[in-house]
Amino acid sequence: MNKKDLRNLYLQKRRGLSPDDVLALSQQVIEQFKNLLLGDIKFVHLFYPITGKQEFNCLLLKEHFRSLQPGISFVLPKSNIESHTLSNILWEESTPLAMNQWGITEPEDGIEVESRAIDLVIIPLLAYDKQGNRIGYGKGFYDRFLAGCRADVYKVGISYFGPEEVITDVDVYDIPLDICVTPEKIWHFPKPY
Repeated sequence: MNKKDLRNLYLQKRRGLSPDDVLALSQQVIEQFKNLLLGDIKFVHLFYPITGKQEFNCLLLKEHFRSLQPGISFVLPKSNIESHTLSNILWEESTPLAMNQWGITEPEDGIEVESRAIDLVIIPLLAYDKQGNRIGYGKGFYDRFLAGCRADVYKVGISYFGPEEVITDVDVYDIPLDICVTPEKIWHFPKPY
């Protein structure tokens, strides 16, 4: 299936989830994360869940990582709407957050962290396939961001649903996932090289 049709299908699937469903599924995803051995992680890029989009609650994941490695640091993306790029802002207790024009909560300002310093990226997505290709909201922010990260950055998607067989219109600039964590299991994808 192509990206446009899959995007519409999975937006509809997510709209069918209640707040209780989202909380229960998010907690099941956290349980799956407990099966991952991630090694020494210093910087984790998270996303703040968009209100009304029934996204995975990354705030629960932040608590999970902090319980494993108290010294871990988190970054949140800040969008540049003109260039469709992301900067990474260190997420501290004092970091001021505000909602942008798309309803995304992000840092107003703060300490910027270089993309190459990030060890693990939690990537928002709508759908993905068995090769690790993913579909987001369609603006390419994360593909541009990931292109500037180290080759060994760990790219982790989170979905409430299993993978599609294949996304038919993958572009050369689309950067695949290493894994996708779902409530039922962790999907591992082969490296494309």
